[in-house]
Amino acid sequence: MAAPRAAGWVADVAWPPGVALVIAALGLFARWAGLDVHLVPAVVGGFLLGVQGAPRVRVHTDDRGATSWGPWPLVVSCVLIGTVLTSLGLGVVVPGACATAGVYGVLTVPTPRRLLETVACVVAVSGLAFGVQALGWVGGVVGVLPGLLIGTALLSFFVPVLNNVAEFSRRAQATADALEAERREHVEVLERAAAHDTLTGLLGRRGLEAPLARAAAAASPEAMTAVLYVDLDGFKAVNDTHGHSAGDELLTVVAARLSRGRRAGDVVARTGGDEFVLVLTGLTDAAQATAVAAGVRHDLSQDVVLGDGTVVSVGASTGVAVASHPCDPDELLSEADEAMYAEKRRSTRSA
Repeated sequence: MAAPRAAGWVADVAWPPGVALVIAALGLFARWAGLDVHLVPAVVGGFLLGVQGAPRVRVHTDDRGATSWGPWPLVVSCVLIGTVLTSLGLGVVVPGACATAGVYGVLTVPTPRRLLETVACVVAVSGLAFGVQALGWVGGVVGVLPGLLIGTALLSFFVPVLNNVAEFSRRAQATADALEAERREHVEVLERAAAHDTLTGLLGRRGLEAPLARAAAAASPEAMTAVLYVDLDGFKAVNDTHGHSAGDELLTVVAARLSRGRRAGDVVARTGGDEFVLVLTGLTDAAQATAVAAGVRHDLSQDVVLGDGTVVSVGASTGVAVASHPCDPDELLSEADEAMYAEKRRSTRSA
């Protein structure tokens, strides 16, 4: 499962996050200087916090990777929150407000490092809020000492809450990862079932498409590609005489013989009831493909002893198509198919 898509609290809209910090700092400085502009930080900071929470901005920032932002979005948000509340004399609630903002951070990135960063940010901003009040730069609804006691109590409540949120998110993520792994496993099973023949384990018609296309595209005079089409002769008689289970057993033996001795780059597939296809690559001349076809006919003509002791035998008709230049894979397969049926017709006439 991919890492959680996270965000920060400040987006790169018309202004960068640094501008918000500058405006908040100017408002606080004006308040300290005695100017009657105590509402400036609250108004500007509240407006920026509102922009951060707007749906379109949230979607924009959620598209950013959690690790790319780092802790800075939380720092910006906590500074804005602290500036707004402190300028209104509500510094005592800064710890709780900043911790609430930090919940999103540990929820989206539930790592121990992010938890420590969040706690440190909340404590630092809360300390600054009480510090400016203690210096007399701003007033407060409660005195400095009672405010410290209340703030400490809030922190003692919210820090465990942040830890619980992180733990909950980790468990949820672990569950999601497990479900995603299970889903991928099921998809792989389905894809394999779609690409492979269930009876013989060879590639099926669909699974043959990709390797055949690659082989056809890679054909060259120095490394030719050949398609060998194989059709069993006498297979229907085995089915009719001994039953379909005997026929299935015979097909598995045929598949094993076709796979035996093949080179690493060669492909063997079952494309129909008793039809098989071999894709041979890296051939130096067409005679190599003809030799492989002769070997296939010889191997498949050998008797097969079934599990119940019954001895059966089949023959094979083969068709070969060789490409010395990149070509269309379907045309190459069709040419081999036509060559196989031409051979089957010759065998029938001679019989």
